[in-house]
Amino acid sequence: MALQGHRLASHREIMNIEIAVPEQWTPGQALAVRQLLQHAVDNAQPVIALVRKDITPEQLQDVYGRIKEVIREAGLEVQPAAGSHS
Repeated sequence: MALQGHRLASHREIMNIEIAVPEQWTPGQALAVRQLLQHAVDNAQPVIALVRKDITPEQLQDVYGRIKEVIREAGLEVQPAAGSHS
């Protein structure tokens, strides 16, 4: 991840972040990650978990399930806006 540049605009910092995704990812996968990151920044405080590359889908689902449960139990869950499909 490389910081491309930043500037202040109307009391809000603008930052462009470049993320290199694996070559085997499809353009759709890269776009999905971009959209998820933008949604997180726009609507919440993102929580990012780094895991080994060899994680299985089941393990990843378990890890994020645990994280979501901790967030829910702490009362910090972001409620989706009316009419959104989360």
